[in-house]
Amino acid sequence: MSLAHRPSDGTLAAFAAGRLDEGLALVVACHIEADTESRRRLRELEAVQGGLLDRAEPVAMAAGPRDALASAEAWPDSGRAAATPEAGTPQVLRPYELGPWRPIGLRIAMRRVAVPGADARVFMLRAGPGVALPHHKHTGFEWTTILAGAYEHEYGRYAAGDFDEADAEHDHTPRVDPVEGCTCIVALTGSVRLQGWLGRLLQPMVRF
Repeated sequence: MSLAHRPSDGTLAAFAAGRLDEGLALVVACHIEADTESRRRLRELEAVQGGLLDRAEPVAMAAGPRDALASAEAWPDSGRAAATPEAGTPQVLRPYELGPWRPIGLRIAMRRVAVPGADARVFMLRAGPGVALPHHKHTGFEWTTILAGAYEHEYGRYAAGDFDEADAEHDHTPRVDPVEGCTCIVALTGSVRLQGWLGRLLQPMVRF
């Protein structure tokens, strides 16, 4: 798998150190499961941090996405994750409760991912080919891993396995691939702010 978008060095280092909110970490783990290069970078960071930890007093750590990632089945040489009971669902999601798919708009559906104790809200989003989402920005983070299909916006095209790391400095208008559609997993902190006159009309209906 050849990817165009990966987590920043700071995000991957925070993931390796277990410093991310569990909801955000889960979306990063979904990307790492799909990408050989990010797994290689993660191992390098863990080796460096492991050397530092050898000099410190041991402290018990809570289980989370890093543990789910470590316990997944052996990675295929292709870099793609092994199949799970529901096609397209990352293995790292197995410990988490997934809600049913529910329509939230024309050819758009969402399912919630229960991550107890997380500050970020985590959900999977599925949109049909050619769907254009409203122009919007955020008051916090919006981290996304593409599970299938693709979308594009002002910052580039994001296809299966890519990681889209947006924050309050970004505003965008995602457009779903006209042939493949798109399925992704999203961790969201803060709130969504729809832009323009149409956004102001739709804002009261936005409940992520």
